[in-house]
Amino acid sequence: MRIHINEIILSAFLLSPFSAFSQIEQSKSYNFTLEQCIDYAFSNSLKRQNMKLSERSAELGLEQSKNARKPNVSGSVSESLSHNGHEESVNLGGSIGVNAGITIYQGGAINNNIEKSKLEAKKSQVSTVQYDHTLLLQILQYFMTAISSEEMMHSQQRILEMQKEQLRQGEEKYKVGTILESDYLILKAQYESDKCNVLNSQISHDNALLSLKQVLSLDPTEELVLVYPDTTDMEALALLPPIETVIERTIATNPDLQLAQYSIDIAEINKEIAKAGHRPTISASAGLHTSHRNFEDFGNQLGNNFGQSLGVSMSIPIYDRGNTKTSLKMRDVEQKMAEINKQNTELELRQTVTKECSNVNLAYAQYKAYKLKSDAYEKVFDVYSKKFEYGTITSVDLLQQQNNYVNALQDYFNSKYNFILSRKMLDVYMDYPIKYVAEE
Repeated sequence: MRIHINEIILSAFLLSPFSAFSQIEQSKSYNFTLEQCIDYAFSNSLKRQNMKLSERSAELGLEQSKNARKPNVSGSVSESLSHNGHEESVNLGGSIGVNAGITIYQGGAINNNIEKSKLEAKKSQVSTVQYDHTLLLQILQYFMTAISSEEMMHSQQRILEMQKEQLRQGEEKYKVGTILESDYLILKAQYESDKCNVLNSQISHDNALLSLKQVLSLDPTEELVLVYPDTTDMEALALLPPIETVIERTIATNPDLQLAQYSIDIAEINKEIAKAGHRPTISASAGLHTSHRNFEDFGNQLGNNFGQSLGVSMSIPIYDRGNTKTSLKMRDVEQKMAEINKQNTELELRQTVTKECSNVNLAYAQYKAYKLKSDAYEKVFDVYSKKFEYGTITSVDLLQQQNNYVNALQDYFNSKYNFILSRKMLDVYMDYPIKYVAEE
């Protein structure tokens, strides 16, 4: 049996792990609901992983601040040779010592630094929660934009198939002279224009999907299919708690306000740390040491020259050129700024939540209105399609109703998912879990 060399090369390529076929087999595909997108992002988002590392860094900072309570212990060893030019002998000298020191009191700075580190560790955790809220809002926005564009694209494709048949009918009518050439050309131009509209919706969908992959930290080349949420009970979704309840819940759980409060607490501790500059520092020290001065003493220094030391010292600040006084004034300004920032954050949050509640109500009203409008224009378009098929209307009449229907569809899909987005954004502000049952 003869085997051509090209067949061998082709077989080797197909079996190679670097072949296109192997790459396709290794590529991943994801079918995600809204909840699965959120779960995946929380587990795999690279930015969120950085936030968790920042938490770990703050925890290590706390551990480091606690180490200030512990003593410092160090050892020293030295040996030297010396020779005097007027003498023939060489002298050997050396010493060994172990020294320890501990700060007993530093004006309260050690304890305050530990408390400050605790607050910074907690603040780092809340910063992660703050990022989680931002991540949720991004996922909601990109998810809703993607499925809205996809649903619009499917409707446009359905209409395009109808237009294809209408264009075929128009061509036949033009050939037999029952319609003018201008009517046929209008049908043809509209068909090409609507093909561009489908492409535009496809690009909008792909861009939103690409942005969603980015926040999920998915590779752009991996396939992501979104599972549509169940939108059969929009009326239940539109039910909102009283505005006072929404505001209270948001104020109680919002990470921005929690971060603002931590900034105030840290500013207060910074003032106490600055006050340590006016207070004395007390420290203690202890040491063990031994030495020898000549060759004869080497090896016997522990018995002959072994010594111990123990001491306590106090440093009292008298004048530091006004640095502590100025530092206290600066810390006082920082505290007042932090307090004002919290008040402003709370005020803005109340205003934002109030607007969001109004936006939800408006979005739901628009959704209902555009749904009725799209249903009505769909029926009108169906009637006009039949009329055009029977030759009782011109292509201009048909396309006018078609454009009305397409515009109504666009408004309907936009309002539908804008309402869901607005409602779920309100859940994010209130720190409720983002849940949405997918269609079966």
